[in-house]
Amino acid sequence: SAQWTRRAEAAGKPPEELYAERSQEAGVPLGRIGRAEEFADVIAFLVSPRASYVSGTAINVDGGLCDVV
Repeated sequence: SAQWTRRAEAAGKPPEELYAERSQEAGVPLGRIGRAEEFADVIAFLVSPRASYVSGTAINVDGGLCDVV
């Protein structure tokens, strides 16, 4: 994304390298930070007819950070 590109330029690194470094620092169980497209995909599903039977639930789009049992 443009945000990662700007941050990488400010750090003097390629965007992929900065993304990988930040992913390790974040401690996300899936091993990486989520991309904007992944969040958008969940929203697109929820506003689509395919989610018409979904009700009263929480969907965590956090790579496993939320410790829900």
